Amino acid sequence: MSFLLKNKIAAISILFIVFLLTLVFMSYTGVSFGKYSFDMQDQDMLLQSSSFEHPLGTDQLGRDLLARLIYGARLSLLVAVVTAFIALFVGILFGSVAAMFGGKVDSFVTRAIDVVYSLPDLLMLSIIGLLFSRSTTGILFAIGLISWMDVARLSRAEILKLKQNEFILSAKAIGLSDLAIFFRHILPNILSIILVAITFTMPRAIIAESTLSFLGLGLSPPNCSWGTLASDGWQFLNTNTNLILYPSIMIMLTVLSLNIIGDFLTELNQPRKTYI
Repeated sequence: MSFLLKNKIAAISILFIVFLLTLVFMSYTGVSFGKYSFDMQDQDMLLQSSSFEHPLGTDQLGRDLLARLIYGARLSLLVAVVTAFIALFVGILFGSVAAMFGGKVDSFVTRAIDVVYSLPDLLMLSIIGLLFSRSTTGILFAIGLISWMDVARLSRAEILKLKQNEFILSAKAIGLSDLAIFFRHILPNILSIILVAITFTMPRAIIAESTLSFLGLGLSPPNCSWGTLASDGWQFLNTNTNLILYPSIMIMLTVLSLNIIGDFLTELNQPRKTYI
């Protein structure tokens, strides 16, 4: 805690992410932040600027932009969290299989990771997104599919280093199976490093979703994310800058905060180098 208090930027970033998560949680529980829902249209209030009734203005269909920003945070943050879990599970699975078995298995898995890594991210996102008809499931699956390779490589490298330590060799000498060694000794020692890496996966996932939505391959209306809001506001860039400015600011602040938190966790993790 004292280390966090010394790093005020990291503390502010954490508070910002907690604030966003609180807003999302409250919106899921039905808490209203105003009298307008995210999809409520008002033909008499098209493209309005900021006012007391609509603090951030309205879009081309008369929908309240603040309500849509809060609703859009649902998908943008959901993408980050789900992608992190996919990258964590799939990355550790492939990385540990390669490192624990070694030999031809290691070579095959490593080459498979290289092949997936060589595929253009945007092309894969577009194809998978179209196959799933621009659904939330399709977007989550597509972004998760391109986000696990770094975790797999990091897991493999860390496991290969740990396998040379005396406590692993001792565990083998007393007859522990590879599976028992992995869950008792290896996984606990690599998990902190992997979790730090995951914090850098989350902002990339938000940017990927925003890019996909900006190109018109994101969610189908009336659902929205910050990326779809920015895409909708692009056509009014010269007349109603607020439509693209506010979602872009939210994307920037969230990505920046997650990166700062990742740097903070990296610094926090460096001094500790004990094995269990």
